[in-house]
Amino acid sequence: MHPKLHTGLKMKSLPVVVIAAILAVSIVDAFIENSFEQIMGCKQYNSGAKYHGAVKYFSTASMRHVGSTGRSKFFKFAIFGPSDGLVRYGKTVYPYDSDGIEIVLGGWKNTKSAGRRQRRTATHQNVNTLLAEAPTPYLMSQYGPIMFVLEVFDDGQVKVRRYGQSTPFLSFNDTNRTPVDYMAFAKGDQDLIFFYDCPLGNPNRVDALK
Repeated sequence: MHPKLHTGLKMKSLPVVVIAAILAVSIVDAFIENSFEQIMGCKQYNSGAKYHGAVKYFSTASMRHVGSTGRSKFFKFAIFGPSDGLVRYGKTVYPYDSDGIEIVLGGWKNTKSAGRRQRRTATHQNVNTLLAEAPTPYLMSQYGPIMFVLEVFDDGQVKVRRYGQSTPFLSFNDTNRTPVDYMAFAKGDQDLIFFYDCPLGNPNRVDALK
């Protein structure tokens, strides 16, 4: 190809690339702006501890926004980060040498999620028993917080769904019927920000969170 002709083609294609880049940035900016609106009124927790580190447990009795249907409790929370969001809950503020529940959201490089029973020692050794897992590709996002609803039933059922969706993407049965008296948030290798104790549309109707 003639050098001048080749240069001319490059100059003509440049505006198209620039326009595409501007559109991409605009779309991302709009997504971030919209996704952050949903965390208004939530509390924020920046998880510093990695998987085997010590995490802070919050008493759900001190939370302002805990829903109850009479046969279940439900919680609305969001995670901002690329993968491996961890939610743990149990009946004590220091759940060591006793069973608790751990929910992994966007684990395994943001490809699947899981629910498991966990027994953890004071030295942070743990044994996990898988209760359920489900493929959830691209569940989490590094561009904005993703909102979830966790519902724990008195009979041991546990359901997790995206806020705004009626069908859970993860559900399992906890035969221990572990109560959600204390809740913690942790991470894998990626830095995450958690938003919890988020306002509920109707604290007595989980179906209102759609």
